[in-house]
Amino acid sequence: MKRGMKRIKVWVALGLLLVGLGASNVAAQQYTGMTGLIHVPTAEMNREGDARLGAHFINKELLPLQGFIYKGERYHTFSHYMSITPFRWMEIGYTCTLFRWRETKGDFGGYGAKDRYFSLKLNPLREGKWWPAVAVGCNDVLDSRSFSKHKTGELFFANYYVAASKHFDWKGTELGGHVVYRRFIRNYNDRWTGVVGGLTVRPRFAPILRGVVEYDGNGVNVGADCLLWRHLLVQVAMQRGRYFSGGLCYQLNLF
Repeated sequence: MKRGMKRIKVWVALGLLLVGLGASNVAAQQYTGMTGLIHVPTAEMNREGDARLGAHFINKELLPLQGFIYKGERYHTFSHYMSITPFRWMEIGYTCTLFRWRETKGDFGGYGAKDRYFSLKLNPLREGKWWPAVAVGCNDVLDSRSFSKHKTGELFFANYYVAASKHFDWKGTELGGHVVYRRFIRNYNDRWTGVVGGLTVRPRFAPILRGVVEYDGNGVNVGADCLLWRHLLVQVAMQRGRYFSGGLCYQLNLF
């Protein structure tokens, strides 16, 4: 009986600690640095003035089928990024994803090159009591050559999308629903093109935590993210319940 009471007290203390670390909302499609789920964007937006600087481990199952191949085999990689929300209706991101281009002495694990791209999200309709938020966005489509579907070698992450997000309160727990139409420009990313989306839950006892379940067009992914001490954002995810990706970033409001 005493041991059981001690366990209850420990869990209560941990819950209070988590709540006390910070209560800011967090929503990150973190391998790009933009708001979203895991591999799926949403119509959620950061606060005006929020800036992020971070890095992410990306499992090969989350990468395009071309480009990330070394000596005939696909490989895991890393991304690093920075993003900012200069206005409440706009997010801008810049992402670098590492390539194992060649074996070069001094390079981390043989990663000798980077794929660089910009992301942009616009939020023309904010969420209201009876309607969802709506956003339009794109990744890596600023070069006109991206519209040549059969060109390979560049613009591996090029896509554009329209997203709708709606949140509901259930006894203090926030539930979110997200529906997205996304189109990838390269044909080797077709498995992710179409209607995608997911569900999120932010528990009442720990509002800095967010659980995610999403369908990205190729399978169901699950994950969670957490904002510690109001600035350190951590995300972990399992693609199709088997393949791990994860990362962290520093988040700061400049305004």
